[in-house]
Amino acid sequence: MSRLLDNKLSRRRFLGLSSCALATVVVGSQVKVLRALAKSGEVGDLTRLPDKSVFTSCEMCVNKCGVIARVRNGVIYKLDPNPDYIKSRDMLCARGNAGIKAMYDPDRLKYPLIREGKRGEGKWRRASWEEALDLVAKNLTELGEKYTRAGTMFLSTEGFQEHFFLMLAECYGSPNTVRHPTLCLASNIQGFGATFGTNPTPDVLNADYIIMSGANRAEAFITPDTIDLLKGDGGRRKLVYLDPRFTKTSAKADEWYPIKAGTDMAFILALIHVIVTESLYDRGFIETMTVGFDQLAVHIEPYTPEWAAAECDIPAADIRRIAREFAAAAPKAVYYQGRRSSFFSNDTQMRRAMAILNAIAGNWDVPGGMIPNGKIKLAEHVYIAPWYDDIPDRLDQGSVTYLSAKDGAWLHFRDRVLAAEPYPVKGMMIYKQNPLQAAPNRAKTLQMMEQMEFICTIDITMSDTAWYSDVVLPEATYLERMDPVESLPGILPVLSLRYQCAEPLFESKPNLWIMQQIAKRLDEEVFESFDYTIEEFVDHQLSNNPAAKQMLEEKGVYYESPTPVYRSSYGKPLRTKSGKIEIYSEKYAENGLDPLPVYTAPEAPPAGRYRLLVGRHAYFTHGTTQNNPWLHDLMPENTLWLNTQEAKKLGLKHGRMVQVKSPVGVQTLKLEVTEKIRPDCVYMAHGFGVLSRGLTNIYGKGACDAALIEDKACPISGNAAMHETFVEISPA
Repeated sequence: MSRLLDNKLSRRRFLGLSSCALATVVVGSQVKVLRALAKSGEVGDLTRLPDKSVFTSCEMCVNKCGVIARVRNGVIYKLDPNPDYIKSRDMLCARGNAGIKAMYDPDRLKYPLIREGKRGEGKWRRASWEEALDLVAKNLTELGEKYTRAGTMFLSTEGFQEHFFLMLAECYGSPNTVRHPTLCLASNIQGFGATFGTNPTPDVLNADYIIMSGANRAEAFITPDTIDLLKGDGGRRKLVYLDPRFTKTSAKADEWYPIKAGTDMAFILALIHVIVTESLYDRGFIETMTVGFDQLAVHIEPYTPEWAAAECDIPAADIRRIAREFAAAAPKAVYYQGRRSSFFSNDTQMRRAMAILNAIAGNWDVPGGMIPNGKIKLAEHVYIAPWYDDIPDRLDQGSVTYLSAKDGAWLHFRDRVLAAEPYPVKGMMIYKQNPLQAAPNRAKTLQMMEQMEFICTIDITMSDTAWYSDVVLPEATYLERMDPVESLPGILPVLSLRYQCAEPLFESKPNLWIMQQIAKRLDEEVFESFDYTIEEFVDHQLSNNPAAKQMLEEKGVYYESPTPVYRSSYGKPLRTKSGKIEIYSEKYAENGLDPLPVYTAPEAPPAGRYRLLVGRHAYFTHGTTQNNPWLHDLMPENTLWLNTQEAKKLGLKHGRMVQVKSPVGVQTLKLEVTEKIRPDCVYMAHGFGVLSRGLTNIYGKGACDAALIEDKACPISGNAAMHETFVEISPA
């Protein structure tokens, strides 16, 4: 092993520390106290005002809403929205309020555990941190010597302390970090990035016309979009919503169309056809800001509304009218791309079609249009990772056209692990990710884990993945630790800082501490990159911005402007090959891809089978909060939605148990007979049917969609195609 640089970076030089680190911020409050939570989880005595209130941000989902924790005698008894946190609009949802129960949860991980029986048997013994960390370091060292450092994969999900986990992967020497985007939003990033050079944010609050394809914002919350969707100018606002299910967003829409699943691109191309052939586009904008419109005009000729109507089950007259209304409302009109894009194998090109429709409407970087995300800069964390001469490329290198070196392609990576090609991977380090619930084809994920020689999971609960691990390390919850400053991009970018609200319960530890202890055991040189306190790290991040430090202390959030700044990208080259919005993609053409989106009809469900749909629910975040006692009470299990007519054909009644069978698995759950879904589809909520008996509220409840979904993927981005599985339904 050799160093990248000879001269060492000292701790003091790296941090550039000020004389004092940030202290916990306390804000005054006169609140009417209604309920409290004691350490036992029971309601306590509320006869006096809180001792203190602490700024933090929520970690119950990806939104990071601003929170003020109310603390009495070291116990958090209430979470309130931060009124100054502009991203979350002074609001906190049910999940955010249930964050208290993430901390005071009887099922939370309390101390390190070492497996004693077979994986999945649930035989554990309590271990000291010293013993557990020694075992982790020992296995990482042995795996590195046996298979090179690339022989261990590092799986993680976004979070304020994920940075330290990815640092450990780099300092350890593994190129094989496998993150969540290809189970989530990789196709959005790729499709809109190829067009605009970035994945912009729709200005929902100011848009007069919004079209959504399955972006169920009334249940799949994204702040501030979900709030702004209902706060926009009601007199002029129109929402057109496409979804095979009747969701909460359908109920809020002006028009809902139960589109045939997988045909969204046909609808979008027909909209483009009308706008182009009727010259409803923004000619001046196209001439100055885009390239490739002439090729689009030829390409779009066959995609008529009449053709699209036969594909997507939306009347041609409605398609034509919607196209004209959209163009008339432009540039304050957006085709909302949503966040998740892991549905069909053509999703990247479908997102490209969305981006092109937005572009020809001229809605770029103007009020009510598509806005490039702003971001507030922080002082960079500079560290020196060791260099290992024998480390190969990523295991999944070349598996998809555009592979993220940081994220990887989840399903392709798993296939190569199972094939041991081009080299073996025999170790798993996991932070917060739960692939046994998140990744399609759970049986294959279990097969991958079975051939591992060592698995370590760091989490706050005994997830399915933790249940099949060898060592489980308990992380402190977000309310029990201070986290780095996070720069959250968007139309209104903010800096968010999570202060510690209470002491960690039991033997849980912050992830930074866990990474430091592993690094120290691996190599003293590796430890140098981690040798600081969280307060010192935060102080360094804000060292170039004293105003941010002050505002974070006073308000729990920092922003440079309380209102959006538009047209900041005009007069500057975009991050595309041409420097302009690329309707026709030369980059795609050079890589053998269609430079303009080409529609291919999805496979129709075979006789007697139904397309399985998955989706987000307002009560839960992916598969992480179903066991939370407060949220579990709202929805104790999932059900299978089946159209009333189809249930009658099958002789199945509402509430009975049914068996759902796919080519990769079988699950059993209750039937929900409803008119809220197309006859050719079925739907189940995500996050149930768990394997872990450590999740006592939901073990044995409902069914797991990951056990049924086949592992198909987009060849461009690697995104999982979660709506290409057909299932059979029969009495259980």
